[in-house]
Amino acid sequence: MGMPETVRQALAERYTVERELGRGGMGAVYLARDLRHQRPVALKVLLPEFASGAGAERFQREILFAARLQHPHILTVLDSGKVADEANGVTHLWFTMPFVEGESLRDRLNRAGRLGLDDALRITTEAARALDYAHGQGVIHRDIKPENILLTRDGTTLVTDFGIARAAGAKDGLTQTGAPIGTAAYMSPEATDEVEVDAQSDQYSLAVVLYEMLGGEPPFTGRSLHAIVAKRLSDPTPSVRSRAPDTPPQVDAAIERAMHPQPAERFGSVGEFAKALAVGRMGGWTGGQKGRQRPRWLVPAFAVGVLLAATGWWTLRRPVVPPAHPPIVAVLPFENQGDSSDAYFADGVADEIRTKLSQVAGLEVIARGSSIEYRGTTRRPAEIAGELGADYLLTGTVRWDKAAGAGRVRVTPELVDTRSGRPARSRWVQQFDASLTDVFQVQADIAGRVADALGVALADSARRELNAPPTANLAAYDEFLKGEAASQGMKGDQASLRRAIGYYRRAIALDSGFVHAWSQLSRACSSLYSNGVPSPEIGDEARNAAQRARRLAPNDPSVYLALGDYHGSVNPIDNERAAQAYQEGLRLAPGNVDLLGAVAMTESSLGRWDAATARLARASQLDPRSPSAARRVSAVNTFLRNYPAADSAADRAIALAPTSPAIVSLKVMAAVGRGERDSARAVIRRAARLIDPSALYSFVASYQDLYWVLDETQQREVLAAGPAVFDGDRGVWGMVRAQIYHDRGERRLAAAYADSARIAFEEQLRAAPDDGQRRVLLGVALAYLGRKADAVREGERGVELMPISRDGYLGPYVQLQLARIYILTGQPAQALDQLEPLLRVPFYLSPGWLRIDPAFDPLRANPRFRALAQGTTTMSVGN
Repeated sequence: MGMPETVRQALAERYTVERELGRGGMGAVYLARDLRHQRPVALKVLLPEFASGAGAERFQREILFAARLQHPHILTVLDSGKVADEANGVTHLWFTMPFVEGESLRDRLNRAGRLGLDDALRITTEAARALDYAHGQGVIHRDIKPENILLTRDGTTLVTDFGIARAAGAKDGLTQTGAPIGTAAYMSPEATDEVEVDAQSDQYSLAVVLYEMLGGEPPFTGRSLHAIVAKRLSDPTPSVRSRAPDTPPQVDAAIERAMHPQPAERFGSVGEFAKALAVGRMGGWTGGQKGRQRPRWLVPAFAVGVLLAATGWWTLRRPVVPPAHPPIVAVLPFENQGDSSDAYFADGVADEIRTKLSQVAGLEVIARGSSIEYRGTTRRPAEIAGELGADYLLTGTVRWDKAAGAGRVRVTPELVDTRSGRPARSRWVQQFDASLTDVFQVQADIAGRVADALGVALADSARRELNAPPTANLAAYDEFLKGEAASQGMKGDQASLRRAIGYYRRAIALDSGFVHAWSQLSRACSSLYSNGVPSPEIGDEARNAAQRARRLAPNDPSVYLALGDYHGSVNPIDNERAAQAYQEGLRLAPGNVDLLGAVAMTESSLGRWDAATARLARASQLDPRSPSAARRVSAVNTFLRNYPAADSAADRAIALAPTSPAIVSLKVMAAVGRGERDSARAVIRRAARLIDPSALYSFVASYQDLYWVLDETQQREVLAAGPAVFDGDRGVWGMVRAQIYHDRGERRLAAAYADSARIAFEEQLRAAPDDGQRRVLLGVALAYLGRKADAVREGERGVELMPISRDGYLGPYVQLQLARIYILTGQPAQALDQLEPLLRVPFYLSPGWLRIDPAFDPLRANPRFRALAQGTTTMSVGN
């Protein structure tokens, strides 16, 4: 039976229903297209037989709880409503969720039987994070089982179906006394004992799910609830190692503890259970005993009494408690209580403390990219900690009193314990009031006090590291902090990078031994060189600054970040040397997310896509709220043509940085890769509500030649913009205008602006003659001018300088431009010779893209092109 026609008609203006996906519980789920946002969604409709009484209330509760919980591992609600069917006297409730391409954990287990240890622990850990967050929001799931855990195609775990969830501490008006809560094989003992369950019940159920993933079936099975309960009461919990011998003993012990019949004997929270699994996986527990007997919990009381009387003594054995997982700390932006112009100084204090804490062995520190989002937040500590996966938050205030002599600084840090299962509470707070000259000691003292408060022992060498000031010159430090604020983590525009370079130069002029200032100067120069018009002077400055930093501090990770950026950005680009530099930095600082992200993108350039994906996963774990981390994940998955994963990552990045044209353009690319121009245009329209339209449209027009995705009105706005919108790059400005006018058939104007681009590119190539990308763009400009031989010569030279074998990230783009040159010069066979290999390697070009990009219109009648556009080639990812 399909969707009720009343519902279909009522939602027709908002959703197009494509097919039924399945039924379960109280609802039917359909694949639908959200017409307003041009995206697929899962539309769930309450079945008519449940449309009254408790069924409707439970369905409403599922909507309420799922909409309330916003977490990367919880399937949330996008929209909801009701449709009255007066003819049949029924009200149809419905809601929509993101459409997830993948399968349920039950489907996976039915197919595979059991999972490997790594997959099982990853799924459990991600589900535990979702549940820990839900518990922090006061929501108990109560029906954790494989059917309610979804596994997306990109490997993400999602907890779903909050139909019988309950607010913690609330009376359950929908469950009669004595009625079981949940699904028999996964129920906690207390769920069958007519008591109100709490978060510990979800922990028990998740442990059963993990047991099944490893052992192939739940620990207790039977034909009925009563049979399962009888086994649970009479039999000890069987060791999962009896069914999966390769399970580490510590993981086995963690499962046993999480499934303890008494809730008080389990882990303090489901988050602590997940951390114990992580420690157990690494073999980090001590004190366990091999083959120890598990107690039979229902030994008759008189037998216990006889045994104790006969022996005269007894020992109460509690489960072995593993040492704590390394505490996870998030340093939030410190509040500036001085003049607004001093905000950069407060940021610098927090950043330096974060850097020092990240050097402490035994602590995990959330990266700056995720922490910075909470500047000025009014959100509750528990909520922030849940989103970041942090155990502790370090907050603080900074007041810089410049009028007091040489200046005084008052820093008041507070360490907040946000571990689940208890209200957030202050663990330590202290006010530091010192002269400005002592600010570095204050930062070191704060880092040391945090480590002490968390029970992390510091060796003498570690304390020396903490106490080492970045510079002895306060004026140099002030200039450095201004540079950091201007550069925005090396992701600012070119004007901001130039300002940052000026600050860094002044910092090293004041202190020539300031290592971090040298490193950041190098990185800013490399970024300006690669993202703007290449300047030999800027390239030389990037190299010299990185080399100076290495001579000063060969064991500083920031040095190798600068060296890697230089080798990967400044001509002649050397990705192997860049990767080696980043890896040396990671040897010194394995958790540095900047190094992880940088080496991931370099490995993609080297064709090491699996390694790149793994690095990005680690970076996302350490920097869970970073738009930069999500942006990189989206870009790599777009190249791998994994559009659901690319789209999901772009959505996360946009949610975190909604005003970034670069991130919006990645979502546009995912839509174009699927062959959906209307969806791509819808993305741009939504983004234009938050981003200056002129800046957005100009960026999209110049990004990967996406000018044609813009509609007529948007293109007119781009044509009205001057070179300044393109940061003064007349090559890019002229090329965009030439492309738009060419597609409109205005060939005279196209040629005029192509000539402007030609002049600019020739000037840029005089400064960087071996720049393959600019060489091939010069060829495209010449093709628009009708200079066939010159165009082909420059295009082929560009591919020679930047082949795919040398750079798997930029090389395909250069080869695509050569194909465009052949199309513009009327050589379809040669164009297809260039295009065909591009669909067999990771690259954003796809059959869907070929079908809608007007640049390929001259090839549409060609049988070879039609085969490409139909998607008959196979991609080779490499290692």
